[in-house]
Amino acid sequence: MPQHTHTLKPAHGRMFGGVRIDRRTPVPLYFQIAERLRGEMRNRRMRPGDLLTTDERLQREFGVSRATARKAIDELVDEGLVERVTGKGTFLTKPRLQVPLPLMLSFTEELERRGMRPSTRVVSVEWASAGERARHALGIEAKTRVLRLERIRYANDRPVLHTVDVLPERLGIGPDEDFSASLYRLIESHGVQLAECQNIITAGVTDRRLGKLLRVKEGFPVLALRRTSYDADGRPVLYEDAACRGDLYSYAIRMVRQPGGG
Repeated sequence: MPQHTHTLKPAHGRMFGGVRIDRRTPVPLYFQIAERLRGEMRNRRMRPGDLLTTDERLQREFGVSRATARKAIDELVDEGLVERVTGKGTFLTKPRLQVPLPLMLSFTEELERRGMRPSTRVVSVEWASAGERARHALGIEAKTRVLRLERIRYANDRPVLHTVDVLPERLGIGPDEDFSASLYRLIESHGVQLAECQNIITAGVTDRRLGKLLRVKEGFPVLALRRTSYDADGRPVLYEDAACRGDLYSYAIRMVRQPGGG
């Protein structure tokens, strides 16, 4: 939870300088308001702990119902940008990279969508024998040669993600490739049409080596991710073991209740 130490005085005048929402467009009102809130956060260069707004203020500013105002803020809460404090308002939180599921995006693509700067350090890249999990995921036999790629991924120069990627030799990707950017884009540049992936996400902690790579202490909480990516014909083309820093990374899943559900 952020420490609310900054001045909590609202901006003078109208928060959005008289900007109004368009009630004639099919874009939902709550979505329009959420977009203006994001803009306000950028334009005012707000910091974690700053007061953004309150439900009541949004109702007055935009002339909408309380439910619409709350839903607009819910959008930002779901994205990990703000949090509600009962009786006080909505405050900015420490930024965290949040990946919306079920979108199939590479780390580089996700950061670019959020206006963040991705970078990569390649720890090692070599031909190796596939481990048991990778063999099972990729449907290959024991001792089959694969390309093993270990990297640290950074967001605005902060280490966020440790990945070990395993690629079958048939893709034609070797150790001399440039692995500093999106691996998905590299695979697609070799004529592979990526279509879907399966993610298994569990809780974990760092050991001494992983903690050093991510610049955290041993025993630091992480999200452990196992991902298998498939091409348009359903063939597995990439297996990945990843560890995401728990303080900087999260996944957002929107669920829909089916009629008649128990």
